[in-house]
Amino acid sequence: MTGSKNNVSNQRGVALVTVLLFLVVVSFIAVTAAQNSALGMKMSGSMQDSYVSFEAAEAGAYAALGLAGGDQDPFKRQDLVDNPFADVEVHPLRNQAEDPADVPVDVDVLLLSTQRACPRPPEGRGGSSVAVFDCDYYRVESEHDVPGRARTHVKLGVVKTVIGST
Repeated sequence: MTGSKNNVSNQRGVALVTVLLFLVVVSFIAVTAAQNSALGMKMSGSMQDSYVSFEAAEAGAYAALGLAGGDQDPFKRQDLVDNPFADVEVHPLRNQAEDPADVPVDVDVLLLSTQRACPRPPEGRGGSSVAVFDCDYYRVESEHDVPGRARTHVKLGVVKTVIGST
């Protein structure tokens, strides 16, 4: 009897130490999982900001293209058209901000060269337009910038066909 009593007194506190070690391990796993989850949320938020920024910048470039052929055509052989939407009654990117003056998309139309040869169709696909058509080459640059979130810069090449040399 004395042997079993001695055995019990030697084992006092072993269960407590085992449970405490188990809790430390489980707590470490929980903290690591929470940190990974928070990192995943930050990454997905950054990706969403990036996609929204790209879509806004792309919308700016295509909105400038939408003005071609109209009263506010930005493709009229000017070296630089800064903010081609300045004279437009309803801003085409009005959904980007509550106040149209605060639209975070900056669009510029740059004239690269005038009266140059136009791109030709592949051989056997149409006639020749040499000396009939000239082309003006433009670059539309659109930038979306929201401080602290995302920034995207989109460049789009535009070729405008001009009949005869003007």
